[in-house]
Amino acid sequence: MQYIKSSFLALVMISGSVLAQTRFSSKSCLDSSYKMKMVQKGPLFGLLKQEFVIDKKNCIVHITHKKYFPREWVIDVCREPVHIKVTSATGVDVAKKEGDCLKKDNSRDTSDFCSQYFTMMDVIQDDGLIFAEGDRDNLYSDHGRTYCSYLLLKKYLNESVIFSRYTEVPDIFLEQKKDVPATVVPSLPVQPGKTEEQQSNVSLPNEIKTAIF
Repeated sequence: MQYIKSSFLALVMISGSVLAQTRFSSKSCLDSSYKMKMVQKGPLFGLLKQEFVIDKKNCIVHITHKKYFPREWVIDVCREPVHIKVTSATGVDVAKKEGDCLKKDNSRDTSDFCSQYFTMMDVIQDDGLIFAEGDRDNLYSDHGRTYCSYLLLKKYLNESVIFSRYTEVPDIFLEQKKDVPATVVPSLPVQPGKTEEQQSNVSLPNEIKTAIF
């Protein structure tokens, strides 16, 4: 009997060790429920406390941040349309996504949704990912839980991916690839009275040769 207990305990320890060395999956991140809270010295020489809280229940991610005044964002990554619920002193407002927040020239869109998105993600990075303790790839650490929420929110809010716990979960570790514009090769000027073979022997400027070859 004692041998069986010892063997079971050893198996549990080994299993826990293996899990701790394996990065959490997209599915386990989505299905996880946890609450993590970080308190740091805030402004006014540390007289004010600065709090950062993530309260996650499966698809719902609730972010709370308090520096001077409390701010709250609630996001359901399994719900359409893509939106953010923002809690303030006046109540709950809904900011719905209308387009990409990052323009082609890398400037930020200033719509209500995009302003909330950038503010919240900056908070998660500055007060969460930078200061959270533990292994980033372990869902049992504050760092891992912050990273899990961060990846889900980026995929949902930035790439408009709607998750579901009952279908295959998209890979949250892969970022959406942006289309690379094709190289435009200028057409050759048409010269009257010349065949295609003669036309192909026309000398080209160095810039066009470089673009073609």
